[in-house]
Amino acid sequence: MPKVFVVGNVSLDLVLGGIPDYPAWGTEVLIPGYVMRPGGAASNASLALAALGVPTFIVATVGTDSLGGEIRDHFAKRGIRVDFLHLCPTRQTAISVGVTNAQTKERSFLTDLGAQECLSREHLEAISPLLEERDFLLLCGYFLSPGLRIPEVRNVLSGFGQRGVTMLFDTGWPTEGWTEDVREEIRTLLPLFDYFLPNEKELEGAGGKGVVLLPRKGTIVKQGEKGCTAYTRDGVFSAATLPAAVTDTVGAGDYFNAGFIFGLLEGYPLPLALRCATTVAALNISTSPERDSLATRNALVTVLFPGGVPQ
Repeated sequence: MPKVFVVGNVSLDLVLGGIPDYPAWGTEVLIPGYVMRPGGAASNASLALAALGVPTFIVATVGTDSLGGEIRDHFAKRGIRVDFLHLCPTRQTAISVGVTNAQTKERSFLTDLGAQECLSREHLEAISPLLEERDFLLLCGYFLSPGLRIPEVRNVLSGFGQRGVTMLFDTGWPTEGWTEDVREEIRTLLPLFDYFLPNEKELEGAGGKGVVLLPRKGTIVKQGEKGCTAYTRDGVFSAATLPAAVTDTVGAGDYFNAGFIFGLLEGYPLPLALRCATTVAALNISTSPERDSLATRNALVTVLFPGGVPQ
């Protein structure tokens, strides 16, 4: 079976219980509980892929502190290959504090990049001997990996694509905002990828209002409760989402990415791969806040094919 290499950010996520609004400076607000779990785009996508039974390598950096060790053990116990989870001795493991809106379930993050700043071109190049044609590479949390935002990385990514690796790109949100320099950076990178996986706001930020930037095969736009829309050179496709009793939306886009990759691995046509994406996202954001029971292959197939898998 082809392998998936997930490159990007890993952190400890501290997700606070829902509050109606941000507190004013100098005040204190009580929250209805909290959850601590491994987080970051690469972490979330890798955990979801492993739960689906996909051979998954995570390519990221953590500190040599106890948090880094706990995250590494968490991944290994769930079947994620940690050969390329590198240690950064000079920085602490990254941490993100997620604040959730009680009504909308939307969230914002306060993040210390920590060891994420150590992820580099050399770490990306290290996976080259294991990469084979038909493998997949997902680059996610790009703006939180400053060591990858250099021209030399483009040559590495280009080489992977030329070897037949399916390349996917989820930028996340730029901390400096969508400046013209940032837009140009993304436009330069997109031709190196087969699929671009933004949400609606990221799509508008990258290309401007009403503009859809296309990589080699297609741009898959995540639309939350509305599902998703795929813009390809062969046409426009869409998929609805599964009704879900949401616990929190943290990681929804990363779970979407995992489901989409699973669909491509299975050889599903694009509309069905999109359904895989929306279904995995819905199932996983409806599980316990600890996210200790993510969607399995059997759970996904049962939803996709309630009458049994077509022969």
